[in-house]
Amino acid sequence: MNKLTVCTATLATLFLGSYNLYSAGFALQEHSISGLGVGFASGAAGGSDNSSMFFNPATLSLYSEPEITSGLHFILPNAKFKNTGSVSGFIPGVSPGVPTQGPNATSDTPAIVPNFFYSRPLNEGWAIGLSVSSPYGLATEYDDGWVGRYIALDTDLLTVNTNLALSHKVSEKFAYGFGFSLMYGDALLSNALNFGLIYLNSLNSGTIPATDQTLALAADVQSKLGSEAYDGKLKLEGDDIGYGFNFGMLFTPSEATRIGVHYRSKVKLTLDGKAKFVIPSALDPFFGSLFVSQGGKVDIDLPDTFQASIFHQVSPEWAVMADIFFTWWSKFDQLVIQYETGFPSDSVIPENWDDTFRYSVGTTYQMNDKVELRAGLVYDESGVTSDTYRSPRIPDENRVWISLGMGYKVSDTLKVDVGFVHIFVDDPVIDNPTHTPGEYLKGTMDATVDILSVSGTWKF
Repeated sequence: MNKLTVCTATLATLFLGSYNLYSAGFALQEHSISGLGVGFASGAAGGSDNSSMFFNPATLSLYSEPEITSGLHFILPNAKFKNTGSVSGFIPGVSPGVPTQGPNATSDTPAIVPNFFYSRPLNEGWAIGLSVSSPYGLATEYDDGWVGRYIALDTDLLTVNTNLALSHKVSEKFAYGFGFSLMYGDALLSNALNFGLIYLNSLNSGTIPATDQTLALAADVQSKLGSEAYDGKLKLEGDDIGYGFNFGMLFTPSEATRIGVHYRSKVKLTLDGKAKFVIPSALDPFFGSLFVSQGGKVDIDLPDTFQASIFHQVSPEWAVMADIFFTWWSKFDQLVIQYETGFPSDSVIPENWDDTFRYSVGTTYQMNDKVELRAGLVYDESGVTSDTYRSPRIPDENRVWISLGMGYKVSDTLKVDVGFVHIFVDDPVIDNPTHTPGEYLKGTMDATVDILSVSGTWKF
């Protein structure tokens, strides 16, 4: 394969390959507003409403009446990038490249995540539940001309997971539950392409003949390398439906204590979509017939998880809880990209993710018959193994959550919950020469996330 083919194939797969940036920060845990208030520390042990069925279907056995819970999470991220020496035309051991031109950028695109839960007791200790939520999601958006444009412009992922669950209360001390999931995924991703660099590489390799005209154009391209003068763009949209299952158990050794464990399987998505290229007009005669819009697909395994939680009622007013949550992100060792026309050729991109833990502790205080106050603390590990693989699409690092919440009993049949979380993210460092050949993005991120949530629970 000549240098032009190698370069174009790798640059094209960059866009699709951005899916490899899943991490603990990419998984959305915002399924329960009452659970959010305690940092999801009650998790698989059950909470004050049926939204706990997402974390453990066995907790359906706790609710003696038909119940509907529905809520909204308003997620407000803020990620500011500061350039510390990004270059274009970088070749390890050969060329240091030239400074990539463009300003720093901020991504602060908000997101709204809704959820819905329905449960109903059946006979002989059985209960059924239906939930609709979004277990994975992302929205980052950077200006077209920013310094990291060859790595990321827009990233938008939506997932909708519908889970049908069933639980059985075997005795006063033990219940189990299981569920089946149908997950819809829809993605839009874009980034700039440095066609000026592709042109220079093609001329040097002989793929483009050296003539007075092409050499004169090369001189202009070289003088503007690192700028937007010869930039193009790549945009991909795709979707798919995947399937999975989950299983959980709930142990109640005493009236004051519950212990829950839960496993959720991976879900495989084959995201089929359309890759669309924009080529700078001056270089269209050389690349217009190569970079054609076409179909592309990538297989994504959203990882399986395991969770263990404990809840203890210390007194009529106070309860404490703790949770540990494990995610098998190490299964992202590589990503294989396929193309409809065979050009670019299939690409294999190394991932090198680590498995992650999330640790949570929380407490609730029953102020009176109507008001319950909540607080939680969370330490959440990042799956990114190295600054070399970190991307502005997901500027993820280890995080600490501080959460607060309140439940208000309006009547015997209606309860309102609110929650707030502030997430402190360890300052992410990006030292990334791996995502786009010839492009080396170096900088630091200042990232935080705020979450404001509200829900209502109706018993009938």
